[in-house]
Amino acid sequence: MDALSYFNNLKSQGYNDDAALSYTNQHYPDFKLNAVTDVENYDDWFYQNFQQIAAECYPDDEGAIFTISSITNNGEFIEVIAHSSPSIGYDPVRYDFSVSNGIPSLRHTFTSGPNGTWSPFFSTGDSEPQPVPVTLTPTVQSNSVHQVPQQVQTPQSQQMMGQYAPQQPMMQGQQMQAYGQGQPEQTYGQQGMMMQQVGVGSRSKIVTFLLGFFLGVFGVHNFYLGKTGLGITQLLLTILTLGIGTLITWPWSLIESILALASSNFRDGDGMPLSN
Repeated sequence: MDALSYFNNLKSQGYNDDAALSYTNQHYPDFKLNAVTDVENYDDWFYQNFQQIAAECYPDDEGAIFTISSITNNGEFIEVIAHSSPSIGYDPVRYDFSVSNGIPSLRHTFTSGPNGTWSPFFSTGDSEPQPVPVTLTPTVQSNSVHQVPQQVQTPQSQQMMGQYAPQQPMMQGQQMQAYGQGQPEQTYGQQGMMMQQVGVGSRSKIVTFLLGFFLGVFGVHNFYLGKTGLGITQLLLTILTLGIGTLITWPWSLIESILALASSNFRDGDGMPLSN
């Protein structure tokens, strides 16, 4: 069995991308999730879907407009750097996307640091928002003039957890509908997409907070949440730097612990809210 087949087999068993990639790399160390060679083929996808993705990352900043300043393929991720207006408190923010089955998926977010460095940044919303898929045809070159790829909107019915179904369109800047008023609880995104409501997961806010506060530098709380990739990153950063990396992993894990305890939008590795 080749690496891609092994990875897809794990995905079919319910593993998320981070967990499936971690297990696959144990047997196929050179395997990478992103197989994109030409980032220009995805430009239109990002310009059509990015506003919705960013808005779902920061639900507390309703009405913010996110503007893409650059799209770059670094060989492993597609890096999208964007500004917000009004500012969400950090500007600019870098969004790293991997590509699975031809559709980009948000993996990590970063804020700009000193000397051109990037520091991990954590949204208050869905950690892996999934927009309505858009199928793009290959870019056609004619007489050295770039042709804009055609876009085909895939008809969608009501999807399972984590997916969105097209609803009645909303005007730009229209206020999001609040809960209550005798209506079922629904949340509308910037692009008029309605999110399915999900139940509460089995993982506890208190347990997550305690693990992150006392053992967060080793990524224990992320292993508990099922976010294996983040857990491994924090563990290696602490161990391989002989403890110096705790200058990064300690505030990192502390922020995650506080969000897990205080934010109702914090999700576990399966996309489920934490239980009380």
